[in-house]
Amino acid sequence: MKNNNEKLVYSLRILISALFFLSAFAKLYPTPLYGITKVFEQGQLIPMGFSVEASAFLSRFIIGAEFFLAITILFNNYLKKVILPISFLMISVFSIHLSTQIFGPAENCGCFGELIPMTPLEALIKNIITLLILVYIYFKSDHIKVDFSRLIILFLLITTLMFAFLPISNTNQSNENSFISYVDDEKFRSLDDKKILCFFDAGCEHCQEAARELDSLSVLIDDFPRLYIIFSDAEDYNIPNFFEFVGNEYPYQVIPFANYDTDEVDSYMEITFPDYDNPVIIFYDGFRQLRLYEGTGDRSFAADDLHRILSISK
Repeated sequence: MKNNNEKLVYSLRILISALFFLSAFAKLYPTPLYGITKVFEQGQLIPMGFSVEASAFLSRFIIGAEFFLAITILFNNYLKKVILPISFLMISVFSIHLSTQIFGPAENCGCFGELIPMTPLEALIKNIITLLILVYIYFKSDHIKVDFSRLIILFLLITTLMFAFLPISNTNQSNENSFISYVDDEKFRSLDDKKILCFFDAGCEHCQEAARELDSLSVLIDDFPRLYIIFSDAEDYNIPNFFEFVGNEYPYQVIPFANYDTDEVDSYMEITFPDYDNPVIIFYDGFRQLRLYEGTGDRSFAADDLHRILSISK
């Protein structure tokens, strides 16, 4: 009977280990900097009240901690006094945050990144079950001390590797006024008149809606500014569907989604993230930037605001 109980407890520890590993891996999907910046930091940490700078450090620390717990929960070294309490605390903190979101929009909470999209309610249920399993393991486990220094060394090693492979840097090396320098179209770049530059992902619903609103404004307003789009190649196969949804096709170019192999800033991620989120729309008067819209928060694109500006600046 005791052997059966021990097998059950260890099976549950393997399950929790797999969950921690999957959670850490998912936050780095589909590419590490995209997953950790756009999905985890902007989707979870910043809404929890952390600044952009703090989120950059905390994201790597948490992912390192998840890898650490995924390994150490399989061993008995300080399992009951250290590993299980830390596991319980980490999941509890995120569960409290999820509980404030369950009555909001049923969007991906980012717990498993974009690898396994989950609503806040689904993630909260998953966390509650996980917490119950941790409690069961706690009461069925013995307090065994082996070597606490091993835990410290392992944790420092994993977190150091996280910061080494995902260095924190200002990926947006350009300032807002230099967005125009990434346009390949020489006529648009040198146009000394009103113009609109957009950074869109073809598969992004918010980008599609923003482009559709811009197209509607172009019908309402005479002499509507020339519009140019820079797409990432992440979903460039969706570009025809994008323009079909918008109603018109506009001049565009496609750039790599991410390219951190060179010192040159030449990819969508390096230009926009982490300071700006999709969709990014910049309104220029010649080379003078008049307005920058980005993301879906306070600085999101507002057609009525652009309409007002265009009416005033005639």
